[in-house]
Amino acid sequence: TTAKAFAKDVFINQERKLGARRRSDTVLVSTINDADQGSADVAFRTPLAPYEKSKFLGSGGSMVARLKLKGIDGRAPPGVEPAA
Repeated sequence: TTAKAFAKDVFINQERKLGARRRSDTVLVSTINDADQGSADVAFRTPLAPYEKSKFLGSGGSMVARLKLKGIDGRAPPGVEPAA
């Protein structure tokens, strides 16, 4: 779908535009809120690389907090073993 492709493109563009991190974080959050949840979640199916985690933590914590509220912070829920 268009929403799925757009969410994926925004996620890829965010990795490329490290200098525009704040602006791309805002776009990514609005995409998740406005798009169909089933297709928007595809951008978060893969675990974040260590530099991605530190980038999010360095952005004031707001992005991390929003992801945790949605339950898509990359960690397995309590009682669930992470995939090998």
